[in-house]
Amino acid sequence: MAKTHITEIMDRLKSQNIEENFFLEIYFNNSKEKKSGIVDHEYQNAVITVDCPYGCVTISFDEEGQLKSIEIC
Repeated sequence: MAKTHITEIMDRLKSQNIEENFFLEIYFNNSKEKKSGIVDHEYQNAVITVDCPYGCVTISFDEEGQLKSIEIC
């Protein structure tokens, strides 16, 4: 399992002199993977946007309702 905290990413960006206006996107899908065949109709192609202390977070789901990406900007 990989685990990190947004502050660790921000510290790394600061060490590279990138302090403002960063955009972070984490993808969970892989085009080489097979589809699961299980569809969650509640989240199918859904997009959820919320605010957090680090900015606006967008959570995207694919055509099966599986987690596709998380974006923080």
